[in-house]
Amino acid sequence: MNRRTLPALTALATATALLLTGCGGESSDPDDKIAGAGENSAEASASPGGKGAGDGIDRPEMEFPGDMEVVLDWGQPSEADQAAALHDAGEYMTAVNYGVEKQDPENAAYKFYVVPLSSAHTFAKDMIKKHVDAGLTGTGALRFSNGKVKLSESGNTASVTFCRDESKYFNKEVKSGKVHKTKVDEKSYYAFTLIMERAKVPKGLWRAKDIAGERGASECVGV
Repeated sequence: MNRRTLPALTALATATALLLTGCGGESSDPDDKIAGAGENSAEASASPGGKGAGDGIDRPEMEFPGDMEVVLDWGQPSEADQAAALHDAGEYMTAVNYGVEKQDPENAAYKFYVVPLSSAHTFAKDMIKKHVDAGLTGTGALRFSNGKVKLSESGNTASVTFCRDESKYFNKEVKSGKVHKTKVDEKSYYAFTLIMERAKVPKGLWRAKDIAGERGASECVGV
């Protein structure tokens, strides 16, 4: 979207702040929500999904250091478009964290997976920049699970919902290497919704357009 209301932008700023404090500090307002997409979704099948899409798309490579891991722990839908939308939703979230690792708010990896000038674009850039400005990167295992997908009637957009588990993921100071460990509680878990849009080119790619979420999501604890 090229235009967003001020309340949406304010909520988006709150979202990036929550994710920054969530893995390395305490937030004064754990119930803040990220404004954005809808909540309807259909659960993925139990068949395991691979990291690569196998679709021939020339995707950006993302390699993390040994102390950092992004885990996409969900099944792959049997329907091809649902599977592609879920895969690229996972790649978008991975790319955001890759930008944090590279300390680059303009990193090409996340830009590959976003609709330009969309709220998902703004979220990714702002989250990376906040880490860079704070001198922080990530360490540990960041886990995404319970992926569900629902296609729109047109088939050109999809709602993807999932959980984010930060119980084994922490902020780390770039210069000193000091890890900011925090206790694990309900605040360590987030529920997210992404609206994914089918790209015209390259064929088979889905890009993130809108993002919504909530910290302290009880439905994401232990899943």
